[in-house]
Amino acid sequence: MINYFLIFSFLAYLVLFSFKSYREVRSINAFSLGIRSISTYALGATITATWVSGSGFMIDLTEFYSRGLIHILESLGMCFALTITALFIIPRMERYLGKISVASIMGEEYGQTVRVITAFCGCFTVSCGLYVQFKLMGKVLFYLLPFLSEPSCIFISSLILIGYSFAGGINAVVSTDKIQAICFVISLLIGIVIMKLHIIYNPSKVDLVSLGKHFYFNHLTTLDNETLLNSILLFLYFFLPGMSPHVVQRISMGIHVNQVKKAYLWSSFWLGLVLIFSCYFSYLVFQYDPFITERDRILTKVLDIFSIDGTRAILVIGIISMCMSTADSNLNIASILVANDTYKCNQLNPLDKLYFARYSTVGIGFLALLFCFKEGTFLEIFLFAQTFYMPIIPVPLLAAIFGYKTTERCCLVAMGITFSYICIYKFCLHPKFNIIPYALALNAVSLIISHYVIEKWELLKCFGIKSKLKGK
Repeated sequence: MINYFLIFSFLAYLVLFSFKSYREVRSINAFSLGIRSISTYALGATITATWVSGSGFMIDLTEFYSRGLIHILESLGMCFALTITALFIIPRMERYLGKISVASIMGEEYGQTVRVITAFCGCFTVSCGLYVQFKLMGKVLFYLLPFLSEPSCIFISSLILIGYSFAGGINAVVSTDKIQAICFVISLLIGIVIMKLHIIYNPSKVDLVSLGKHFYFNHLTTLDNETLLNSILLFLYFFLPGMSPHVVQRISMGIHVNQVKKAYLWSSFWLGLVLIFSCYFSYLVFQYDPFITERDRILTKVLDIFSIDGTRAILVIGIISMCMSTADSNLNIASILVANDTYKCNQLNPLDKLYFARYSTVGIGFLALLFCFKEGTFLEIFLFAQTFYMPIIPVPLLAAIFGYKTTERCCLVAMGITFSYICIYKFCLHPKFNIIPYALALNAVSLIISHYVIEKWELLKCFGIKSKLKGK
């Protein structure tokens, strides 16, 4: 009974906060950036929460259980990415504080066409991320309400998330992040204690050393070349600052660059700590039951362990709030990209954009459910979504941030070449490795070459194509 009381109390709080936030949000800026008086603690919490996410916890739980130490080495790239962003990128972004979206920044730098392309790429990648959170929330609800089907639980979870984001905007996201931080830390610590007690009083009668070789460093020397290459590429994907829509939004929310820099450095530390504890928890699950062959059963096994009345509710609330935090953030960002950077973006007033953004959350939320037809693990679905954003947008964005001046047509050439490369490899050649680092490098090379060929050296002048940089 305590479990259900706590869970329904949490859902009631979300409903009440949604009504409160609906009255307070009166412009597109407030819907996207809040009131921009956010504390460093709250900003750091929302950055960390978005990176951790419900799917992130599940990825750590399942990938470390099955792949061991190599997963944590790959994932530490995220901590390095946050640190690099804080030390080298954020100090150069003061002029972008308060900007509504990454697409509006790209539009100012490269023109309207690039702005629309950025908006569509951003919408695609966050929509795929939305479905991952929908699916995980649906699995948790299905565990609590087994008399319903899992697709029904996924649909119910999507309605909860869409309604919450529709009403509250970014303020609702930040509020959920605070709850997530508290519930997740408490549930993780409780889970570790419970698992340790289970292991002490019910020791395994099998040889865990031979079964768990993938948890030791010497296992890394036994990896074949293909596995090692995939791990290096995945580390590079996490390591390179992707400047995803939620990263740019969190930077824009800051009062000044020093606050954002400090928040990102703290987030790097907390993300690393959460990663270590999540993987340690996964290791304890392996010690408790080393024979879970289906990844979907790991979450069920963990929920079964929380048998003390009330503890299961804390874990469920932690997972749900993690899912809601990331999903609300993605849904908020996608609706802003649609309302502010695509249809009549230069004609609508801020109030009309707010209404358009709110109703866009409904459409985007239901479109995200189309990804239910995409098979694969959470990590595979997440990487698929990022393939159509990270290789295309961050390179010209970082070029603008670091003062590398080029033109709209050079940016479009680089984007077009990179997009063609992605489509050929993803849909024709079907490689098993992660192509994102290769595509990102191709974008950078294409941008530099097109810049010098078209604008600097004017090698296409004989065709009537003159430099747009001359005389500036």
